[in-house]
Amino acid sequence: MSGTSTDGLDVALCDVEVRQRHIRNILSQSFPYPDILRSKLLDVAHVGSANLHELVALSYYLGHFYAECVETFCRVNGLPLASVDLIGSHGQTIAHLSQPRLILGSRHRGTLQIGEAEVIAKRLGIFTVSDFRAADIALGGSGAPLVPIYHQCRFAKPDCLRVIINIGGIANITLLDGTDRIAATDTGPGNCLIDSCMQVLYGQPYDAGGRIALSGRVDPDLLGRLRRDETLTRSLPTSFDRKEVFELTDQHHLLATMGQINKESVVATVSELTAITIVDAISSMGNGATPDRLLICGGGVFNDYILSRLKQFFGDQRVVSTADYGSDPEYVEAEAFAYLANLTIEAEAGNIPAVTGASRQSVLGKISQP
Repeated sequence: MSGTSTDGLDVALCDVEVRQRHIRNILSQSFPYPDILRSKLLDVAHVGSANLHELVALSYYLGHFYAECVETFCRVNGLPLASVDLIGSHGQTIAHLSQPRLILGSRHRGTLQIGEAEVIAKRLGIFTVSDFRAADIALGGSGAPLVPIYHQCRFAKPDCLRVIINIGGIANITLLDGTDRIAATDTGPGNCLIDSCMQVLYGQPYDAGGRIALSGRVDPDLLGRLRRDETLTRSLPTSFDRKEVFELTDQHHLLATMGQINKESVVATVSELTAITIVDAISSMGNGATPDRLLICGGGVFNDYILSRLKQFFGDQRVVSTADYGSDPEYVEAEAFAYLANLTIEAEAGNIPAVTGASRQSVLGKISQP
């Protein structure tokens, strides 16, 4: 799994039994992107006018990078490649058109993840499932979020309202009431605006432990302007593209504002935006009901500012890490796409139309043979 933080590849070796709704993470490891690769991926995703030939070459380069990471993972852990039955590769999102765009007189959604799966399958000799979002979009859905079906398998409990909160580059939530009903949505920025501000203001990749945010004060005017933006006020459920979230910084002159308030307060304000949009989405999607548990995963689980704000809203005892329920918070999404890949191979649907807006359920992904 390579998420919207664009910081590397998460590899999880999982034992999956789809028909028993069973998954167990046996081993997992992260492989950071080299700085030059991360910079190139961010440039291609942000500029919106990438050189076509460069983009094609980058996709194949990334496929080889992913395959090399799997080879290293197996070698270090004494695992023969032949013992791996299946790979699920999400790829690196370059563009996700969550809202229809006008093209040649009609409007269409779309998505693009790179990291050529044929390279992975052929180099490793392992069936590989990729391009999970396209089928849902073809059926009129937004193609995201896709992980709720895994959240239900892993974390649902009868007669208990649980909210799974994934705080990656973009944040998303899944509400599980212990029945077959699932509600889920992207909520807005997760770590992406915080990381961007930290890079500009401090030359650091992220706010370690949320310490900078905790030392600042939220600027109510800036927070209010960001919260009122039409991107963050559209109807839920929805999904977001990293690029449209970053456009908030241009529309609300965030870089100019950085010169008017102290650096700590800028970081505190965008951190508060992450927390408050999560809270707002939970209230909206849950019809005001108070969750019994909120399980946090993704890089945001290590941000004490965001966690402290969620605990203030919902109570200390209710907000916990997915680690408390047997799932490492850094690898929940990697586990999810291992599960989705197995659903594909078993010809079982992986999307939830009530979440994505698709016209019906569908098997997701494309299968690359060895």
